[in-house]
Amino acid sequence: MPPTCAPARLVRGVALLLSVLLATPPSMAQDADPEPDAAAAPAKPKPKPKPKAEPKKAETKPAAAAPESAVKPAAWPMGASSVSESYGDWTVSCNRPADKPVCIVVQSQGDSKTGQRKFGFELSTPKEGRAEGVILMPFGLSIEAGVSFKLDEQALGKGAPYSSCTVEGCMVPISFPTLATNGMRTAKTLIVTGQKAGASEPATISVPLAGFPAAFDRAVALGG
Repeated sequence: MPPTCAPARLVRGVALLLSVLLATPPSMAQDADPEPDAAAAPAKPKPKPKPKAEPKKAETKPAAAAPESAVKPAAWPMGASSVSESYGDWTVSCNRPADKPVCIVVQSQGDSKTGQRKFGFELSTPKEGRAEGVILMPFGLSIEAGVSFKLDEQALGKGAPYSSCTVEGCMVPISFPTLATNGMRTAKTLIVTGQKAGASEPATISVPLAGFPAAFDRAVALGG
């Protein structure tokens, strides 16, 4: 299902049962001798039958343990009303204004000298199979064109439109299904592409995904 502006993944454990081989030795044929005279000699004792081989016990490999389908809730630091943690290129930001915490994962890009933010990506913890969020795009882009997404070199959905602009830039609301966030766990880069105003030249922003899986799981755990 494409994102608009699906754990849960199940891994099946497979148990392999080895076949039981029963080894039974073949019976040995005896030559037919003429029966001796009863008075001449006693009958020869018959050979004892060979014992059957014990059947081999079936060997069963244990089934692989299935991973947990959901992230377990995590305890908050004692007395804390907010939490901020970094995981690679991502930051987990949580607030607890009431009984239910609110957590998001964030990545910001901008001018390191001035501290001015030019791009931002925020994604909340998933609800009913979708993670809502917003992207802050820089000025100078065509509003009508909207933005498109790629995970590495693979297209992700059909893109998303702008909603409004602020003093920092223009906002693009996003709603990513589980399929998209799962893809972000394994990809290296999320590529956000807009179009420069008054030109057909694209403007591409690369969003590194290093640390995203750990950050997203941590946000889910703290928000649970």
